[in-house]
Amino acid sequence: MKYRTQQNDMLDAICHKYYQGNIAALDAVLAANPGIAKHGALLPAGLTLKLPEIATEQKDQRITLWD
Repeated sequence: MKYRTQQNDMLDAICHKYYQGNIAALDAVLAANPGIAKHGALLPAGLTLKLPEIATEQKDQRITLWD
């Protein structure tokens, strides 16, 4: 998926929105977009970012009484 930035977009906010808070998303997006970190925290408008597909985390649904 591709994403075109708006003025003052933040990479972590984009990742949170598109990957529903998946912690691994930021690293995957940084790896897919070499050099994006040079822009700093606030991204300029008009950059095209690659948002790679990443596996969703499966949370353990078991309930345990003792560890």
